[in-house]
Amino acid sequence: MPDPVLDRGEPIAVRDPALVFHDGACHMFHTVARPAGKAFSLGIDVAVSRDLRSWTTRTVFDPSPQNLSSPGSIIRAGGSWIMCLQSYPIDPGATWGNESARLWLSSSVDLVRWSAPQPVQPDGAMVSWSPSHRQIDPFIIAHAGRWWCFYKTAGQLGLLLSDDLATWREASPDRPVFGTADTPDGCTVENPCVVPCDRGFALVFSPCREGRGIGIAYSDDLLRWRDVRYLDLPPLPWAPGGPTAAMVVDRRREDGSWLMAFHGDRPTPGNAHGAAIALLRSPDLEHWS
Repeated sequence: MPDPVLDRGEPIAVRDPALVFHDGACHMFHTVARPAGKAFSLGIDVAVSRDLRSWTTRTVFDPSPQNLSSPGSIIRAGGSWIMCLQSYPIDPGATWGNESARLWLSSSVDLVRWSAPQPVQPDGAMVSWSPSHRQIDPFIIAHAGRWWCFYKTAGQLGLLLSDDLATWREASPDRPVFGTADTPDGCTVENPCVVPCDRGFALVFSPCREGRGIGIAYSDDLLRWRDVRYLDLPPLPWAPGGPTAAMVVDRRREDGSWLMAFHGDRPTPGNAHGAAIALLRSPDLEHWS
């Protein structure tokens, strides 16, 4: 298997992979970033493969001022596929997204044609613990007959709750469900991915630090997390900036392993935000190769 498995080459960066397996194929939705002045323009593509080696790519959302990006989980609801994603508008002359960044949902019946995204919470984060209303990096999971949407604001993770994917409320308005008080070194976090496992639920997250990395934690209720640590991952000579933005899917019934997709930061002279996507496997969520 090539390492990385998806690399568009300078100056295009591929980031934030989100995997869904359907009809014998792996659909890898991902952010596509291109340099634009001091910042970048963003869109979403999908790469499809039947062997995890060769991929065909098509565009899902073109670059636009909204900078639609960071696809999270792709879930099934009401006979449709639902993708959660973010908008990331960047002011002229700025480097990063502004306060209007929000979460969105788009639907599809075939994983090919997607509806115009609809906002999840137009007013943004409504919590006492964050001075910012900005919301990015969504991830939705079903639990106890409801939908739970993790997101990042102010460097920590919030959590929305819905019965119907239409009306949302804050599940933890008074404290982050995971953040600087939980990480081993007190750093901020982003890119949550939550999967059911033998220990309840596993949260796979990215610390915001030099050299990046991937962390893991466990929970029984999605609100309180334990056994937090950073994973020991194989060296990535092609990604000097380190691994980040991991998504994990359970493939134990198919081939006996968990599959992780992530992007490795690889700045180049033509793109300070360069990145490519690679895959890892694990028998137990703890040991990756």
